[in-house]
Amino acid sequence: MQWRKELGSSLTQSYDKVLAFSLILLFISLFFNRSGAFIVIGGITAFITFSMIYDRFIGKGLTFENHKHVYKMFPGDRIEVPLSFQNQSRLPIINGRFRFRVGSEVQGENYVVNEGEEWIRYEVPLTVVEKGKTEVQVPFEAKRRGVTIFRDIQYTFPHLLNFNEIFLYFVPFHKAEFIVYPEPLPVYGLKEHNHMTLGSQQARLSPFEDPISPVGTRDYTSSDPFHRIHWKASARKQTLQTKVLEKNWDHTWSIVINLTSHRGGPFSVNPDIESILSYAAYMCQLATKKGYPFELYINARKMGNPPFYYLPEGSGREHLQKALELIARIKSRELVMSFQMLLHRFDQQLYKPKTIFLLGDQNDEMKYYAHKWQNQKLKVYAVEGQGEHATLVNLAEKEGIYGTP
Repeated sequence: MQWRKELGSSLTQSYDKVLAFSLILLFISLFFNRSGAFIVIGGITAFITFSMIYDRFIGKGLTFENHKHVYKMFPGDRIEVPLSFQNQSRLPIINGRFRFRVGSEVQGENYVVNEGEEWIRYEVPLTVVEKGKTEVQVPFEAKRRGVTIFRDIQYTFPHLLNFNEIFLYFVPFHKAEFIVYPEPLPVYGLKEHNHMTLGSQQARLSPFEDPISPVGTRDYTSSDPFHRIHWKASARKQTLQTKVLEKNWDHTWSIVINLTSHRGGPFSVNPDIESILSYAAYMCQLATKKGYPFELYINARKMGNPPFYYLPEGSGREHLQKALELIARIKSRELVMSFQMLLHRFDQQLYKPKTIFLLGDQNDEMKYYAHKWQNQKLKVYAVEGQGEHATLVNLAEKEGIYGTP
């Protein structure tokens, strides 16, 4: 059952008053032997009977379409959301008001009746025809990063016979969802660096070669090292042959985000959280454009294992969409975990060379691990926010950045 129906208290009270009046009129007519009063009593009884039948059946055949649909937007995007109703009953519903509320991540262009900091309430005039479909288009504009849904859905309309109000409350969880991606903010210096390390990704041109993956041989030259001679091939061809090794590299970006703030307690959220996440969104977009795999580590707490927001390594448009959605779902008042714990988990899973980007406030733990990874010949960069943009800093070149390992 989609709807829970409630009759207005005034409607119940009116029935009680009319019934009380009918009983009084009945006693008076019997006492004074006035047969004409029975016509009035019959009319009142018929009115109450038809009203109660109407109360029972009105809204019973009404269905509000509730298909799963995700509206994905960037701030400034506009969409129209269809609200579709199917009425299987012969009783129309006239001059109703369809009410709901949606988070302030999106802003309706019409029908707004109340605006709060977190939620906006809407009221849409709605008349549902008998035995048919009724659809209303409600326009929305994406305002800020986040995820929201329809809540507190109800349909209120006047009683057709006595004009008191009837309330229908939508019981199921509404499946439509708005996802507003973060607005990307540029990170200067990111494009200028060639973040390439030894790895497992094949390449036609690369300074790195895999010594255990020969792909062929060629004639030996005097500049070739002795250990590269392929002795079996040399014996077969009766001339020295050199191993040709597979060229490879690794462009994987590890984007590690610190949402805690050194200006508050150890678990206080950085007031610049929106800018930090916008820098991360820009980096994910750029990595996808260049064809680089990337992964995300964010020290926002969540249920399950791992207990923080994590997107495994991947690439392509679908992976970018997952990254932007993950960032969008982080609340601005999110519970956060220790950044030291996140760095420790990341360090344990660092099984191959990667280019590491650290976002958010820098602290002693970040400096410690940056020093450790630099000693392991990994490239480590800090993304330092400056409002509407950020700057990439090579931690190996930044004086005094390291703590004592």
